[in-house]
Amino acid sequence: MIWFFTPYDKDKKLLNAINRYFDLVTHADDWVVICDGDTAFLNADFGNIIERYTQNFPDTGLFTCYASRCHYKIQVPDGVNMFSDSILYHKTIAVKQAVICRNQVLEINRKIAGHLMVIRKGVWDRIKEEVFSKARGKDILGIDSKISYAILEAGLKIRLMKELYIFHYCRLSEGFGYDEHLK
Repeated sequence: MIWFFTPYDKDKKLLNAINRYFDLVTHADDWVVICDGDTAFLNADFGNIIERYTQNFPDTGLFTCYASRCHYKIQVPDGVNMFSDSILYHKTIAVKQAVICRNQVLEINRKIAGHLMVIRKGVWDRIKEEVFSKARGKDILGIDSKISYAILEAGLKIRLMKELYIFHYCRLSEGFGYDEHLK
C-alpha cells in the first residue's frame, strides 16, 4: 500500500509531524509519500507512477522526483524555466517527462530537497533514530537533508523518478532566499 501525506506542525517541528504519519502506517512493506505543502501533482496517474517505481526498484531507500523549482539543479530537468508561473507550461513538461523517461531513474549520492520523498515504513523504522539524532535543534530547514544522509549512511539508494515531475511553488514570487515562513 502507498500512503500520501503532507506533514504540518503548527510549532514548525516538521520531523515530529513526519514521524506521526509514519506511526499511522502499520506494515513495514508499505510506502509513505511525503509532499511539501506547496507542491501539486500534474499527472493524473501519479499514484500509479509511484507504485510502479516502488515495485520495479524495491531496494530503494528513498525516491524523489523532478520539480518545477528546486535549490538543487539535479532535481530539475534540463532546460526547465524555474521562473515560469504558467501551470500549463509545467503540465507540458510533466507530460513530456512521463513519455520520454518512463520507468527511468537517476541515482543521487548526495542530499536531496524533500519536495517529495517516498520511503518504505520499514526503512523509516531503521533510520528514524539516526534522523532524530542528526536533526536535534532543527525545525523545518534541513530535515530533508538529515533524512537523505541517514538513508545514504544506511547503505541505501536515493533514486529520482525521472518520469514524475511536479509543480513546486518554492517561493516563486518571494525568491529562493526568502525564509520568514520557516522561522
